[in-house]
Amino acid sequence: MMRIIPLALGLAAMLAFAPSAEAQIGRSGGPLDVQAQNMDVFDAEGRILLRGEVDVIQGDTRLAADQIEIFYTPGGNAATAGGFGDISRIVATGNVFYVTPLERARGSNGVYEAASDTVTLTGNVVLTRGENVITTTRFVTNLTTGNSSFDGGESGERVRSVLFPGSENAGGSDEDTNE
Repeated sequence: MMRIIPLALGLAAMLAFAPSAEAQIGRSGGPLDVQAQNMDVFDAEGRILLRGEVDVIQGDTRLAADQIEIFYTPGGNAATAGGFGDISRIVATGNVFYVTPLERARGSNGVYEAASDTVTLTGNVVLTRGENVITTTRFVTNLTTGNSSFDGGESGERVRSVLFPGSENAGGSDEDTNE
């Protein structure tokens, strides 16, 4: 039992200091700062299971959920990745929140896909930006392009928007804000 605690702490430290090229949940990059009540590492499967008030922060972006699974290439380059390989996917379930400096999105489930550099939220999604609110069943945002799409998913529900023209952060890119 005493050997498991230092190993778990070492694995958590390695994950927290993994290079930004391995996962990009936000535009700012940097290491993933991960906190949870429980963490299980399945290295042979290339999977980390985080449970209980999970919080993943990268720069100014936050992903929070009841449970998050991080999928990575097992046996990464220890010199650059602390033993973890490239992160390919992050799956969040239960009370998912994706928060950036301009937007706050909530849904039942969320998936980050490294190959397409997208974040997808599903299940009673509510996105707010300033006073503007969009409700939908499915929200997809491309972190490279900044483009987003909203649809009713398999349920066929309609997307609803309440937009305040001329309000602060009504839309556009980072260049539109006074930073």
